[in-house]
Amino acid sequence: MNITKKIIITDTNIITDLSNANVLDKFIELDNVYISDMVLRDEINSNTGNVNIIKKFKTINATSKEIAEIFKIAKETHGLSPYDIINFIIARNNNAILATGDKKLKDYCETNGIEVIRTLKIIILMKNKDVITNEEAINACKALKENTNTRIPISDIDNIIKEFEKNSVIC
Repeated sequence: MNITKKIIITDTNIITDLSNANVLDKFIELDNVYISDMVLRDEINSNTGNVNIIKKFKTINATSKEIAEIFKIAKETHGLSPYDIINFIIARNNNAILATGDKKLKDYCETNGIEVIRTLKIIILMKNKDVITNEEAINACKALKENTNTRIPISDIDNIIKEFEKNSVIC
């Protein structure tokens, strides 16, 4: 499934959410989904999700120039980790969408012109691109809702489920 812009996964929150929603294996079917090499190398483990599935993501590497820029941006911002900053830089330099569950990073990116996508929007994208069915999208949201560790507001999940249910064909 091809999309026009790269989506760069910046942290384990998105991967864990999609794993908990039982759609991580489908997410990798989108052609332009990448994970930074540093996140893959340093932050991924069995608690994140199925490592064998996660290793199927395409990786995107930071250049030495991009890594050097981390320190410049770090002086100007507070509360962003070096991983956050490098993922912002990679997304900016590749005209990519950033997939993150981190609110500080989301706010920083949007303030600086970078589009951000979060878990529920990813599920919507996967449904709209026919990577998952409407029923699978509903089940993914229900799985997120039932997970005791979800950080996504239940009201947001319920609203998306209602939208998907409107699209369901009643026989």
